Amino acid sequence: MPCPKCFIKPGYHDFHHIGNGRYYTSPAKTEDLNEDGTKLQNIKIHIDEIQGPWTWILDCGDMGFQHYTELSFNLGLLQILAEAPGLQEIWIVRPNIWIQGVIGCLSFMSSAPILSKITYYESPLGLPS
Repeated sequence: MPCPKCFIKPGYHDFHHIGNGRYYTSPAKTEDLNEDGTKLQNIKIHIDEIQGPWTWILDCGDMGFQHYTELSFNLGLLQILAEAPGLQEIWIVRPNIWIQGVIGCLSFMSSAPILSKITYYESPLGLPS
């Protein structure tokens, strides 16, 4: 079942398969600012569609205050990622102080193994091929 928002407007969540089991998201490019509370449900729909091992590339460049999320959202996302079949790694590109703080807080609150699979990259050019 496709995400209903991306069905109406492709790219609404900026969640793209870019090849070799890698999926890219840029919060600054998403149009979903969670006004109706369905953002987590829709992210789960995208993740549930993935088959096989995969890596999530989260590009935090150009994020503004409107892209920051509440603790409850972040805990929900952690739960979804912890249960995501095949998720091998999370690459965080151009991390900002906010995303590093959120992950630090989540690491303090949870022992989810997925947190140990996060790697930071200051530039997209430093990503492995």
